[in-house]
Amino acid sequence: MNWPRPLRPGGTIGICSPAGPSPEGAVERGAQALEKRGYKVVVAPHATAHHPRLDYLAGTEAQRLDDLNGLIRNPEIDLILAARGGYGAGKLLDGLDYEALCADPKPLVGYSDITALNLALASKGVVSYSGIMATAGDGFGEDTLDPFSEASFFQAVTQSDPVFTQPTDAPLLVHRGASTLTGPLFPVCLSLLESLIATPYVPDMTGGLLLIEDVYEELYAVDRALNQLRLAGVLERLAGILIGSFNGFKDERDAVLLHGVPELALEAAPEQVGVVSGFVYGHIPRRFTLPMGVTATLHAPKSTLTITR
Repeated sequence: MNWPRPLRPGGTIGICSPAGPSPEGAVERGAQALEKRGYKVVVAPHATAHHPRLDYLAGTEAQRLDDLNGLIRNPEIDLILAARGGYGAGKLLDGLDYEALCADPKPLVGYSDITALNLALASKGVVSYSGIMATAGDGFGEDTLDPFSEASFFQAVTQSDPVFTQPTDAPLLVHRGASTLTGPLFPVCLSLLESLIATPYVPDMTGGLLLIEDVYEELYAVDRALNQLRLAGVLERLAGILIGSFNGFKDERDAVLLHGVPELALEAAPEQVGVVSGFVYGHIPRRFTLPMGVTATLHAPKSTLTITR
């Protein structure tokens, strides 16, 4: 895998909106928050745009793609940060300038719908990061940004420490297999991975650790997604399924998901595939930022994920 250069102190962060639009003023708040932390910020020309007809998109495909490729090609940009997820990143995959990014790797960070970009880059051998964004949920532009999430973001993108440790009040639970697992790490929003199956934008996950999360997905939808991965032959090639947060409903359905998703994973994957739950990863305030496609070792007793360069 082709690692991007670490984000340096005072570096330049480019913000764009590859998927959905942000609320009014949110991009500006995110940019200001990063500037207060000592970084220079470039906001792409259409980062605050809205599609003329489809209100769930931040601008047209041409606008969103021009912004993203513009940041990729700009040698002054040290990191590309998505404003938010939503929907639309997958529509850009066949127009990305992969050649330019391979020639000048720089970190791209986002999650949720941005998983489509993370997976596509991994399929081309480029490391990106699944992590907090400029505006969405509890991103940089929000007062609710969790200190753990911020620390994990900078730990990841500065490559300062390869060991990512769960909070002490969030123990991991081994449902099946060894307590130590090693393989390429693929942190994904499950429904986004499901949507890309049978396309050229899914990396080879043989021997991998698939870390899954999602939001506003009923248990049957999680079941359907895992079954799709089973039928596509993805699950049988894994070393382990790691389970993050499945939530969003704020009622009894969240409790059903908490207990039901590990059971579905145990049922969908063959016996040799380990299953571990409890990761602080997903659409939640306190979450990891993690690299995509690189070798990692899970040590469940110590609640750590260690990244290997």
